[in-house]
Amino acid sequence: MKGEHTDSFKVDEGDASVSGWRRALAENNGVMLAAAILIGALTALANVGFHWAIDSTHEFFWSDIGGKLGIGKQHATDNIFATGWAGMPAHWWYIPCIPMLGMLVIVILDRWFPGQIKGYGLPTFLEIVNFRGGYLRRRWITLKTISSAITLGSGMSAGIEGPIAQIGGSIGSTVGRGLRPAYEKLRVLIACGSASAISASFASPIAGVFFAQEIVLVGEFNTGSMALIVLASGTAAVVSQYLHSDEAILSAPFYEFPINHEILFYLLMGLICGLLAVGFIRVFYGIREYFQRSRIPQVIQPLVGGLLVGIILIFFPQVSSSGYETMNQAFRGGMPAGLLLALVVVKMVATSITLGAGGAGGVFAPAMFIGTVLGGGFAGLCNQLIPGVIANPGGFAMIGMGAFLAAATHAPLTAIFLLIELTRDYNVGLPIMITGFAATMVSRRVMHDSIDTYELTKRGLDIHAGSETNLLRKLFVRGLVSKDFRQIPETMKLSDFVRYLTNSHHNFFPVVNKSGELTGIVGMNDIRGLLMKREAWPLVVVSEISNPKVVTIKGSDSLYDAMKIFSLRDMGQLVVVDEDNPKKVVGMLSRSALQSFYQKRLFARKLYD
Repeated sequence: MKGEHTDSFKVDEGDASVSGWRRALAENNGVMLAAAILIGALTALANVGFHWAIDSTHEFFWSDIGGKLGIGKQHATDNIFATGWAGMPAHWWYIPCIPMLGMLVIVILDRWFPGQIKGYGLPTFLEIVNFRGGYLRRRWITLKTISSAITLGSGMSAGIEGPIAQIGGSIGSTVGRGLRPAYEKLRVLIACGSASAISASFASPIAGVFFAQEIVLVGEFNTGSMALIVLASGTAAVVSQYLHSDEAILSAPFYEFPINHEILFYLLMGLICGLLAVGFIRVFYGIREYFQRSRIPQVIQPLVGGLLVGIILIFFPQVSSSGYETMNQAFRGGMPAGLLLALVVVKMVATSITLGAGGAGGVFAPAMFIGTVLGGGFAGLCNQLIPGVIANPGGFAMIGMGAFLAAATHAPLTAIFLLIELTRDYNVGLPIMITGFAATMVSRRVMHDSIDTYELTKRGLDIHAGSETNLLRKLFVRGLVSKDFRQIPETMKLSDFVRYLTNSHHNFFPVVNKSGELTGIVGMNDIRGLLMKREAWPLVVVSEISNPKVVTIKGSDSLYDAMKIFSLRDMGQLVVVDEDNPKKVVGMLSRSALQSFYQKRLFARKLYD
């Protein structure tokens, strides 16, 4: 046994020395810069593999299997309402089989890797990065690639940006784990990966930087971290260009954006985008909650989702996968306003079913799609009501894309610079700023959370409040309750209470009646007015000077709730009462004990960092 302990000690000592060596590397700015460059390059390579996987699975499902079923590829330009049934494939009724087959593969993968495949994963990603140390599993790089490729390749409605941002973040976490840097620096390396992913996907390095700052790091700005993120994002753009993988997936034509009466229409469209973005968030999570509460077995739910989306694709093939083909067509103009406005609702529902039923993917591209068809449909409708009032409906489709994305994600700068980099036209800056910020303001006014933070808030995690505050939200009063307290009877004479008070280290005391029920609280401040009237002490009882308005708290309440009460009411102690009987005192919670606990937690975090 002695030898075993000695060996164990030597291993731990070696691990400690290795950890210290890695920590020293992580503290070196040159090493961090090299790590950012490496993350950007690796993420650009991962982006190439990710898109290849999507294209390959799409070819497999719709060309190989679809060809045998007599379906073939469906294109976004197909419009059953314009061409009639004559434009449909010979065996169109087999179309739902393809999404169902893809979701069947998702079910199988979920059995092998439970909890890591299905659904919209960005909220969990944000939780890990901001609350749980930032250690992302390496297997996510593979799992997110495969599961998203199958979901999108089979025609289910979702986006690629959320998964590729998580893949990039996983690469950043993997590189960071090799260095074992401080927690905050690990977060920055993860953000470098996510920024690189957006940069490589859209050939938009600036938008990638703001995506990392606004969404991944929830608006925290630091010059040092910004430099690393810029370097990683720029590296990803350079590597993508070298690999010829930076070809824009969205092709936006050049439009004039005159400063005239159309500015008012941009503002109006921004307000509409803000309201509809809130509607999208509620529909998205409402459908997901419906599946969670449903009696349909979880193994069957993805197949049901595949069936429903497959039926939608019969009539609206435009909403298949990310929908970039439809978006490019809307940018060019010419699509009927009625169809475009119908696609707003259809895309919302199809995306919600896809991810709510268990498909893998993101909502970044669906939000862009909804904004595109909304903008084009809005412009077309305005021209129908007032002929010629809008010169280029395709321009409104582009502005709508950015505005709706800004409103849904609460990330206006990401949307603005994404549109500017896609169009390579700075003339688009003024209308997208007006529309994007108007949409974001309306969205935030109506709903505090974005589509990425809504789930976290429902679980009690306010991502904007900081990790220390959220730590207090997850800890409870019962852990700091002091049993060292004295209940004062209502009938105790003031003279006896003063004598007891001078020999006690407490300042506040709960007052109880004969049945032991809480009736008030008494402290030093309550007797100050009688200190000079000693002759009255034997004639006064505690019930006459106690405060009957007692602020109480329960053991199941969070320490965050307790801290808010202390701050708002400027109190030194709180009475802790029984869970089932609010008149029964079980202990006291002091402000000093809570502040001491909080300071120790902050100190422990600094030591860890």
